[in-house]
Amino acid sequence: MKKILALLTVLTALSIFTGCSSTKEIPTDLTCAQLFQKGQNAYSNGYYDTAEQYYLTAIIRYGTDTQNYIEGRYELGHLYIKTKKYKKAFDNLMEVIDIFDGTPAGVLQGSYKKLANIELKKIPEAKLKEFQAARNKAAN
Repeated sequence: MKKILALLTVLTALSIFTGCSSTKEIPTDLTCAQLFQKGQNAYSNGYYDTAEQYYLTAIIRYGTDTQNYIEGRYELGHLYIKTKKYKKAFDNLMEVIDIFDGTPAGVLQGSYKKLANIELKKIPEAKLKEFQAARNKAAN
């Protein structure tokens, strides 16, 4: 949970310091479900940058709820697979899996771990091995 809060702080700071104007234009009264829906609609229509902003906004605003955080990270991973940003996809999807692995069984909705594993298989094998090796090296 500390890792999640630290990441939220970093994301919030990044959005402030990089002047993410798209995020500022997103109405503040949208619920988490509405942000995800708008992100999915943008994704379906090929507006990937807009979808990314909705997902990041959902994480920033509602990510203190672990289930919302997981859904946001999964959606970003899925988006990054589509846009061939494989390193970003790997990082987001592995974070989903790590959260599940560090949480007692039955506490979280298990479908996102399964979906994250399915998405990871879409990363080209050589890239996946490279990312996994770097991750293992960093862990040691």
